[in-house]
Amino acid sequence: MKLRVLATLLAPLLLMMIATPVMALSSKDIQKELMCQCGCTMVVDVCDCETANQIRTKITELMSQGQSKEQIIAYFVGQYGEKMLASPAKKGFNLIAWVLPFATVVAGGTGLFFILRVWVLKGRTEVEPAVTLIQPVSTEETEEYRGRLEEELEKYQEEGSR
Repeated sequence: MKLRVLATLLAPLLLMMIATPVMALSSKDIQKELMCQCGCTMVVDVCDCETANQIRTKITELMSQGQSKEQIIAYFVGQYGEKMLASPAKKGFNLIAWVLPFATVVAGGTGLFFILRVWVLKGRTEVEPAVTLIQPVSTEETEEYRGRLEEELEKYQEEGSR
């Protein structure tokens, strides 16, 4: 019984997954991955020069021949070289362009962590509060200071009344 209920609930989900159409390849998808060769340093998808129009025409022609996205991109890389790609290929020496920024951020963060840690620990050891012991004052000293205070107050009051 439980199996039948489970199958009833999952059947529509399974049918939707099977019936989902595969995304069709469009010319725009390829244009976004290729750089225009007119010297404008723009992606073919955005550039509106004659060179970009020629590249778009060639992309459409190659697509009509049934070539895949990878084949079309390989065709243009073969014609113009790696500079045709909007982003470097993720292989060989170009892999450094993908990995190096992340590695730099991780290394910098790690270095900063250890530097701050040393500074904080160093600050704790150098600024130890001085401990002072309060010694009790004898009665004689207290009477001496009290006498001085009274004298000073009398002088102050005399000067204020003048």
